[in-house]
Amino acid sequence: MHVLVVNNLYPPIMAGGAERIVAYLCEGLVQRGHRVTVVSTCGPEMEPYPVETRNGVEVIRFFPPNVYWSFERPMNPGVKKWVWHAKDAWNNAAGRRFQEILDTAKPDIMHTHLVDGFSAAIWARAKSEGVPVIHTAHDYHLLCPRAFMLTADWKLCTTPRAHCRLYRKWHLRTTRHVDLFASPSRFLLDMHHRAGLRSGREAVVHNGIPLPEDGAEIRSRRAPDATRRFLMLTRLTEEKGIKTLLDAMKRIPDEMPLEVSIAGKGPMEEQVREAAKADPRLRYLGFLDGNAKTEALTRAGHLLLPSLWYENAPVTIVEAAAYGLGCVGSSIGGIPEFIESGQTGFLFPPGDSGALADVMMRLARSPEILPHLAMRSQALADRFSLSRMIDSYEAHYAVLTGGATAMAAE
Repeated sequence: MHVLVVNNLYPPIMAGGAERIVAYLCEGLVQRGHRVTVVSTCGPEMEPYPVETRNGVEVIRFFPPNVYWSFERPMNPGVKKWVWHAKDAWNNAAGRRFQEILDTAKPDIMHTHLVDGFSAAIWARAKSEGVPVIHTAHDYHLLCPRAFMLTADWKLCTTPRAHCRLYRKWHLRTTRHVDLFASPSRFLLDMHHRAGLRSGREAVVHNGIPLPEDGAEIRSRRAPDATRRFLMLTRLTEEKGIKTLLDAMKRIPDEMPLEVSIAGKGPMEEQVREAAKADPRLRYLGFLDGNAKTEALTRAGHLLLPSLWYENAPVTIVEAAAYGLGCVGSSIGGIPEFIESGQTGFLFPPGDSGALADVMMRLARSPEILPHLAMRSQALADRFSLSRMIDSYEAHYAVLTGGATAMAAE
């Protein structure tokens, strides 16, 4: 099968976890014998961007004409950003560029992910050519201009303003061009469904990642005192609950023997550095990847996820579970779908630093509080393996292209 995959960014150009998931999927499909062509974006100064092959995946990049490249959105606030959104509501110029690729590639199916930059015009182009369209949502781009469902002061948005409601109505209307709308979490799918999703079919397809080969060995030799060590792997931004964690640490007695490591980069980096200087139990590790990240996961006993926003499907929970860590997370968004409270971790109300402090102290005092964590965490990680994700999408591809009778992909 020839699968045409669209995501606004693709490695080595990356901004978040979606790019990693898309790359895992594309390379996994190639390993199973499929032909995969990725269409992604680049900056205007990068054109013409040469077609390249990365791990067997053909990658085509172009700049969807607009006032700036979507990758540079954080550097273009205010009126300029709204002009960008107006153009992105239906980018005919991007659609024409995309049509040229469609005419040459002649794919069997198109699988889109983050389409901001290209706009829904590419869905209509594919449909007009008789190419089935499956779209996987990784955030709230179709519902919210900021994609976070948060107000400007980082509060949950419960009453969208008039222009946001207009934005949402238009983008949901364009989903009529989508044959199957997929989501990595039930929560995200339900949010779109309640808002007025108009795709032909819907499905939950969990994100999958390559699981470490040495996960079982690390779980078996984790030191008993690891239950006193906590790790937070995240962007250092307001919505990730950094302040909630720092406030929780102030509530925990100084003599409590625990350690909290925070890894990541972002606008709140200086606050984390200052907190680490003031409290020897806090460690700031900077951005971690590769062996350094593995070492941090090996040392810790529990992952912290004190998010304040509607998280979709945090891959860090699966990464942590693969190494036998428990997870302490906010009961918000899709997080409760990935944590068995009392089995693989604990949930607490978002923003409640007192509740978070209580959970952390319980875990630090009682190593036996999650007696079956090693077994349960392995089962959790297995549910979100890369092979399972690819199996699910292959099944959906087969149905959409008429290669199989209707079947459940889960």
